[in-house]
Amino acid sequence: MAEHISKPVRFLSSDRIRSHFGALEIEGIPVGIMGDMQKRGPDGSWEDPVDLECYKQWVNVDGMHVPVLSLEYEYRAYLQLGRTEQADMLRRWLQGQSAIRNDAT
Repeated sequence: MAEHISKPVRFLSSDRIRSHFGALEIEGIPVGIMGDMQKRGPDGSWEDPVDLECYKQWVNVDGMHVPVLSLEYEYRAYLQLGRTEQADMLRRWLQGQSAIRNDAT
């Protein structure tokens, strides 16, 4: 993947999140890299790195089986990071999906 690196992976920290970050560009598509992400709790301590296996789901995209994080997890993470606009967008979508599932039953 070396030929696709646009930003080498390195450890970065802000006031609310720390992780290994980097970026690739593959066929003109930017791909963000994050690893061992930790969020700062309300008490100022860092949580353990997230166990992504707990939140991983698989989706089919153009014939590929791709791992993604659940949108419920992403919603909670955005809230914790104070990224309310993204969290609100996910909350509205998730509520719409819940209404669709409830109508189907």
